[in-house]
Amino acid sequence: MSLDLVRIIETMGNPAPLIDQTLLRPDAGPKTYEKFVNESEQYGFRALVVPLNRLSLVAQISRTPIATVIAFPHGNIGLELKLKEIEDAASKGAREVDVVADIGLIVEGLWSEFEKEVTAIVDKARELGLGSKIIIETGYLSREKIEIASRLIAKVGANYVKTSTGYGPRGASVEDVIIMKNAVKGSRTGVKAAGGIRTIWDLALMRIAGADIIGSSSGLEIVKQYRSLASTS
Repeated sequence: MSLDLVRIIETMGNPAPLIDQTLLRPDAGPKTYEKFVNESEQYGFRALVVPLNRLSLVAQISRTPIATVIAFPHGNIGLELKLKEIEDAASKGAREVDVVADIGLIVEGLWSEFEKEVTAIVDKARELGLGSKIIIETGYLSREKIEIASRLIAKVGANYVKTSTGYGPRGASVEDVIIMKNAVKGSRTGVKAAGGIRTIWDLALMRIAGADIIGSSSGLEIVKQYRSLASTS
């Protein structure tokens, strides 16, 4: 591995405060989520991301801020239902919502309709005191559409534009993040890279590309890798 990348990781420091540690597996029941919280609490992650049906349980036992995913995994439910899910999330203890956009609107370039949807989502989250991240599932999109969607999301004031759910055709790429970061430049909107980020090396590359925060189901492993690297340098 490049010594330059090792130095970047050392300079970056503990990655845990950048990571939204995630568990969204459909086969995970209450006991699995209790274990997930117990294992994650000691690391100081930015947030724990769990599905709506486990939100109340996790919020009761976690000291780490909790986020959930709305319209997961494909975003193909109506706006009214998305807004109701956001309200449900707020009532159950979420601090942030990662909302899957209507990907078809982006693919077909229906920008007015897309802007209307994300505006309503961001406004509802803000009204309820929640942070908002809009997922655009970059694996379906051209460079141009990633750029336009990201710019519109920044325009309406979302906290973050996010690459992927992890359930699309692919996860985040360095190129995606560079495009998104350039598109939101000058705004208060950050970039969340998620999907396929499993190692400290993956995380470092996404940070170099411009990701502000990272979503991963491998947060424990990433922090352990960082600690191992730090102890031998």
